[in-house]
Amino acid sequence: MVSDGAVGAELEALHEVTQQLMTAGTEQEICEVAVSAVPDIFDVPIGALWLYDSDAVELQMTAATDWAADFFTEEVVYRPGNSISWEAFDQGEVLTYSSVEDGGGQYDAETSVESEVVLPIGDHGMMNIGSLNENAFDATDIQVARLLATNLEEVVGTISHDLRNPLNVAMGHLEISRREHDDEHLDTVADSLDRMETLIEEVLTLADEGYAVENRTNIDLETLAERAWSNVHAPEATLSVTRSAGLFGDETRVLRLLENLFRNAVQHAGEDVTVEVGAIKTFHTSTRVSATNHSEGFYVQDDGPGIPPEDHEAVFEPGYSTNGTGLGLAIVKRIIEAHGWEISIENRPNTGARFEVTGGSRAVVPFSWQ
Repeated sequence: MVSDGAVGAELEALHEVTQQLMTAGTEQEICEVAVSAVPDIFDVPIGALWLYDSDAVELQMTAATDWAADFFTEEVVYRPGNSISWEAFDQGEVLTYSSVEDGGGQYDAETSVESEVVLPIGDHGMMNIGSLNENAFDATDIQVARLLATNLEEVVGTISHDLRNPLNVAMGHLEISRREHDDEHLDTVADSLDRMETLIEEVLTLADEGYAVENRTNIDLETLAERAWSNVHAPEATLSVTRSAGLFGDETRVLRLLENLFRNAVQHAGEDVTVEVGAIKTFHTSTRVSATNHSEGFYVQDDGPGIPPEDHEAVFEPGYSTNGTGLGLAIVKRIIEAHGWEISIENRPNTGARFEVTGGSRAVVPFSWQ
């Protein structure tokens, strides 16, 4: 049985490494930060990361923990069919082995690695985390490893071209140019740099939102929706709260969730969009002394053109966008999943897109409302 303290320590270490990943300037630095954190997070000595070379059709080792670097006496390259690591990358599935020898297909048949977690990083590469002991990884370790791989995929995929340092340099030169010249084209440059900065900040938010919610409080839907609306800055748009409810969640994250749904409506339905928020009333109970309506969640609906049914799942993927950074709804989904909730999209007659947030493994509204 893993103690709550041990789980908390793993999550704290994962949070710290995520912050470091976001400040890394190159792919190489990102890989080195990730593998150097393996001993702290998982208390095992072996961690290594391979990036995919599409021209050579192979996975090339990019970074490794000190123990792993000493262990591999020659450069290890994974190619189709030569290891379980390539199999995990090719299938896009996390593979776990309590006993590597029993699993078969290992790169080195005489390896001293006893148990292993093999993590694909999207189509960018893969990561191995290993131990010299059998049964070294429990369900919590594997879940934390998945989070690490997800964060790596998003960071490598979005900031793999060294955005941070050039952005800072460009902003510095822009300010100098503005002091010396009054050129309207510089405003266009400033807008582009602001967009890049927003993109980087949203990637950071996306990575942070993967952590499960631990501290929940009672939240009034109407009050929080009005706060979120005031942060969106859409003077021509209208917010209507038709039915409030008491939510139970992380107030800061639910606020960000609502802000992102509101911004999505403004971006895709127009600056004069009308957005409606309300509780989803599902059933009614009554006794001799009272009658109670019960809600299982809430919805956010706009009067725009809606979202094509074939795109209902794709819109939550990082990078999907017809306008914006392509991360707003991905962040929404991360917040939903971190709460143990579920989100779906409906297109109703004479309305636009309707996002419905309902309970999954955890209730959205665990207490009744009148």
